[in-house]
Amino acid sequence: AVARFRRMAGWRVLHPIGWDAFGLPAENAALARGVAPAAWTRQNIDHMREQLLSLGVSFDWEREVATCDPEYYKWTQWLFVRMLRAGLAHQQEATVNWDPVDGTVLANEQVDPEGKSWRSGAPVERKRLKQWFIRTTALADALADDLASLPE
Repeated sequence: AVARFRRMAGWRVLHPIGWDAFGLPAENAALARGVAPAAWTRQNIDHMREQLLSLGVSFDWEREVATCDPEYYKWTQWLFVRMLRAGLAHQQEATVNWDPVDGTVLANEQVDPEGKSWRSGAPVERKRLKQWFIRTTALADALADDLASLPE
């Protein structure tokens, strides 16, 4: 609604649409139905796009992205490799929330107050695993300083 309002007022509005299409829930749903995860994901994206178009939502469909698209994730990989080479990405052991049913790490927000997984409902285990970390604080000043160089 805000994007449409601003467009009608003459503003140039960037309003892309994106599909976060990598994930264990989508993979599990596809496998439970005997469908390849890539096909399942594309089918669901197509269906959701049709629904949004029928509602007349004013997304900029020319800028649609999906995280499962090689044209998208090649850039996340490119960025990660550069952070790794610059010493901004590293691995170390850390204690994580482990869902033993789904066999995956959960963010703190994915563990309910009773200590159960939001996905499977299983009691979450605390486990030490090697994880990737990004040294975002090493970039904080440079990022803040560079904001001044952006056009208004």
